[in-house]
Amino acid sequence: MIKILVDAHVFDHSFQGTASYIKGLYLELVKYSDVEITLCGNDLEKLRTVFNDSRFQYIKLHSHSRMRRLISEIPSIIRQHNFDYAHFQFLTPFIKNCKFINTIHDLLFLSFKSYFPWTYRFSRKYLFYLSAKKSDILLTVSEYSKKEIAKIYSIPEQQIHVTPNAVDIFEGEYFSIKKKYNLRNYLLFVSRFEPRKNHCSLLNAYINLGLSEKGYDLVFIGSKNEPIEEEAYARLVDQIPISLKKNIFFFESLSWAELHSFYRDAECFVYPSLAEGFGIPPIEAAMNNTKVVCSNQTAMRDFDFFPYRFDPLTNELDAVLEQALLDNNYPYEKIRVSIFEKYNWARIAADFHQLLTEDYRVQKEVISISSE
Repeated sequence: MIKILVDAHVFDHSFQGTASYIKGLYLELVKYSDVEITLCGNDLEKLRTVFNDSRFQYIKLHSHSRMRRLISEIPSIIRQHNFDYAHFQFLTPFIKNCKFINTIHDLLFLSFKSYFPWTYRFSRKYLFYLSAKKSDILLTVSEYSKKEIAKIYSIPEQQIHVTPNAVDIFEGEYFSIKKKYNLRNYLLFVSRFEPRKNHCSLLNAYINLGLSEKGYDLVFIGSKNEPIEEEAYARLVDQIPISLKKNIFFFESLSWAELHSFYRDAECFVYPSLAEGFGIPPIEAAMNNTKVVCSNQTAMRDFDFFPYRFDPLTNELDAVLEQALLDNNYPYEKIRVSIFEKYNWARIAADFHQLLTEDYRVQKEVISISSE
């Protein structure tokens, strides 16, 4: 039995990409009979709700401090329970008393420095590097991030394994979003507010194409709780003409059913991001049978199944968006099939399980030889 501890403290905060990744990967991996998975976090009730499977085990974290958690609390838990592996996101503990699995989702803060505060870059540059070097199984979520990690940290690409994000097929009941929020036809962008997400370019395209006059509203969904999010949100709002304020809507903290209902009812989902380690929202939108207009930069280069992609560093968005809106033969089903073949958690977890069991087998062989 392979005993794995998963640092799931991210579920104590707002639900972001790392949380989606852990949830999708381990809800599939727990189905394998040769693994025992323990999740640790401050809010165990939330973990039990998200990971609704009796095969999971849980350990409560008492500290809310990142440093205290990594310096003492998690190493102590590993030692007490004799785990074979512990899985972290970006940062590993300083004391190593089992094998480390580490997912470095991206190094955008080093590749796109202008979008990140210097304090963030300074504090993470060497900590992420040390964590990467300390990791026994190093994971990332896209081919783009794999190449960036290899280049920046001088790690051979064959030592970095891609376990991408995937999409969950929504099986609940949809809301009538237009009716509930009194919306006309609308364009949609789902993402937290921060400069690299490039919200303003979508606003400009909406204005330039006169889409309000053509019967379209514009909907932004995303959190704005942290300082960087509040600043990006305020910058966007400042650029909205008074005459358009009644046609531009902002939502956050939606239920899963509401989010997918927003995806389904949108005339077009637009993702103008300048830099992503992966980029989940465009493929979520596509799986809800919605047209997608997507940036072709960084990790989104892999999304070649989208017929409407553009370079957000140019003025291409206006023309591409207009073409997409007028397309009456958009290949919804073909795109859905392509996404599901490549980005489904069962397949990703199977690849991860194989990687894990091979490493575990080698580890046991080494221990056996050394004890003879």
